[in-house]
Amino acid sequence: MKKYFLIIVFFTNSLFALGTYTTIESGVTIYSEDYPNSIAKFKGTIVFENGSGSTIEEWTQNKQFLTCVNQYGSLFMYDRNGLGKSPADLSTSVSNPITAELVNSKLIELLKQRHMKSPYIVVGHSYGGLYVDYFARKYPKLIKGVLMVDPQPNNSTYSDKIMSIVNIESWSTVSNQELYSKYSYDNARKLHLDSAAVIYYQLRGFEQTKQQINELPPLSNDIPLILVSSLPMESANLIKEPWLENQKAYLNKNQLSQIITTNSGHFIQLDNPKLVCEQIKKLVD
Repeated sequence: MKKYFLIIVFFTNSLFALGTYTTIESGVTIYSEDYPNSIAKFKGTIVFENGSGSTIEEWTQNKQFLTCVNQYGSLFMYDRNGLGKSPADLSTSVSNPITAELVNSKLIELLKQRHMKSPYIVVGHSYGGLYVDYFARKYPKLIKGVLMVDPQPNNSTYSDKIMSIVNIESWSTVSNQELYSKYSYDNARKLHLDSAAVIYYQLRGFEQTKQQINELPPLSNDIPLILVSSLPMESANLIKEPWLENQKAYLNKNQLSQIITTNSGHFIQLDNPKLVCEQIKKLVD
């Protein structure tokens, strides 16, 4: 299959960025943005993974954060299929949900096609922490460091309220094309809905994602992992288990691995951009 690129060059607050639509081998198109920095000491790429229903904007809307992290290296951000500017992947369905293996098979191909240099420092927020965990375990030789920003614990069980989205019987009987059309990311935002089709299919794949992660070797102790946790999430009741205590399962035995707690909201990179940027600097150094 031919590979297609559509490159958009833009500037945001003096930052130089490349917005690109890339059609990968599987036939899906993915939108990504990269912020080059050829003079940074770190010659690899800092790769960002969004939360469950989030887009690139969770990293770019706070210009203080974006400017800060860009000084330490080249940045790569992307919208997973069905979110933001990336069209839905119509191969996903109830029987073929969105999983860590599927997401990362696309990501590794995207990084190669876009010629994003390794080693990678991978940054995952919320549900994106599960995908980053899988990526770092799967490709340890490509990884310099891991930063988890209030990640979804990889050994947790969702609350009944969250799982009610998965149990919407009418959705399971609708074709994926109809569901993606009616409950697209944009429509969900306009109608103030709690969920979009892409989140539904992601939750349908939650148990498979956990299984896929557990089938991989643990994160190498050669790779430092820093986790920044939001204390208010303890009372959010997103999962049935204690939030912070379960996040500790991500830590390995690297001497630099640690958990840092903060009173910021769940989007710590927006509420406390300096704190998150400082952790990226540690991993770069």
